[in-house]
Amino acid sequence: MTTAQVLLVLVIIFATSVVQSVAGFGFALLAVPLMVVVIDLQSAVIISSFVGTLSNLLQSWQLRRNINRSMTKRFLLATVVGSPVGLLLFVYANQSALKIVLGVSILFGVYVLSRGLELQHVSSWLDWIMGVLSGVLLMATSTNGPPLVFVLQARKIDPSTFRATLNMVFLVSGAFGLVMFGLAGEVFQSDVNMAAISVPAMVIGISLGGVLRKYVQQDLFKKIVFVLLTVGGVSSVLGGLLG
Repeated sequence: MTTAQVLLVLVIIFATSVVQSVAGFGFALLAVPLMVVVIDLQSAVIISSFVGTLSNLLQSWQLRRNINRSMTKRFLLATVVGSPVGLLLFVYANQSALKIVLGVSILFGVYVLSRGLELQHVSSWLDWIMGVLSGVLLMATSTNGPPLVFVLQARKIDPSTFRATLNMVFLVSGAFGLVMFGLAGEVFQSDVNMAAISVPAMVIGISLGGVLRKYVQQDLFKKIVFVLLTVGGVSSVLGGLLG
């Protein structure tokens, strides 16, 4: 990896860490599409997985009092079910096609949510379905947030619980995903080194985001969620078309 590539990856890690800290998600959703412009998809996924998991560890501890534990358990168990399919897609599927499908799915979710969809009273089967899909995306693209964001937003979960629950799910599922990648022989020393170099940028980004988060109210939070999902969806589609 050249010096220019390293610097660009560090800038991306910093910026997306700020977003993650403010919104509770968005790190992999934005970091992976941005990093694939600079480095290959496999490296972007592995680096994002390492840095994102450490980021979630720090934030989960900070936000632990607001975690919705029942939803967290359902999401995590469902993630385990979906992850083997995602690993097969990561190793064998056409990555450009995966990114296009992911992007279109995200944009459709944004459209549905923007129409005022409310699912507060829907039973837990929805959590299980979205959790399985999240597990597939975790291993295939390292972007497992959109299905979970869709459920939490549609259920009108308050921002504090939203952030805390997502970070705990991302922490455990991210660690699980790294183990799966390691067992599959997809983790290389160069990616581990880049992830280690990125840690200071991630910590600074989280700290800045923690300060900014205090000024984000409910309405603004909802708008940030929609913007992040839209940017992530468009980036994913463009990455697939141009890749």
